[in-house]
Amino acid sequence: MRLLSIIQVRMSSSRLPGKALLPLGNATALDQVIRRTAQFSSQVVVCTSVHGSDDAIEAHCDAQDVVCVRGSLDDVFDRYRKTLLDPRVERTEWFARVTADCPLVSPRLAEHLMGATEGMDYVAVQYDKTPLGLAIELIRRETYMAIDADTLDDSELEHTTLCLYEKPGQYRCVRLAPPADLQHPEFRLTLDYEEDYKLLTTLFEDNDISATQAVERMRQEPALAAINAHCSQKVVRG
Repeated sequence: MRLLSIIQVRMSSSRLPGKALLPLGNATALDQVIRRTAQFSSQVVVCTSVHGSDDAIEAHCDAQDVVCVRGSLDDVFDRYRKTLLDPRVERTEWFARVTADCPLVSPRLAEHLMGATEGMDYVAVQYDKTPLGLAIELIRRETYMAIDADTLDDSELEHTTLCLYEKPGQYRCVRLAPPADLQHPEFRLTLDYEEDYKLLTTLFEDNDISATQAVERMRQEPALAAINAHCSQKVVRG
């Protein structure tokens, strides 16, 4: 299965501005996302905004020879549409939505989802069983491009896949449980707060650490999990 992966990123995070280009391991947080996403993708594209603060994202992608498409800051749905129509971007049957705050995005989980696409429009994990920061979403390109953007509200435009799973029965959606050893939803492996960055910096002392290894280390070292255990954020879930 050939899979296009689109990494959604912006520099103007309210809680941790500029987090995508923070150093992590021997690269930046965005580079770590790109590296891991490339393990299960035929092409990796970065999708950012035309806001001036995101000029740094485009410059970084150019230096890394990664395609970068820029669109609306707030209308992420349209930004993805623009990316899918860009002539530099491969036209695959399915694409993955990846967020740049997930430097430990799991190729293992991605392959788990890729095995369940037959007859579906949308495939994702069960978020209530998965550590935050490991998963992707898979979307059938034809289905996404057929959505009438004029029918979407502001929340659906911002959370670009919300319209696919919020109306039961309208689209063919499935959520899979992760493998048993990754069923630790109590762990945060995302990058959203200073405490998250502190934890990830410690984990990325092993630059090649995998999501599975990170979960196991947190399970074995409760003090690590405690670093950001008090952090919380609103997660849009189906």
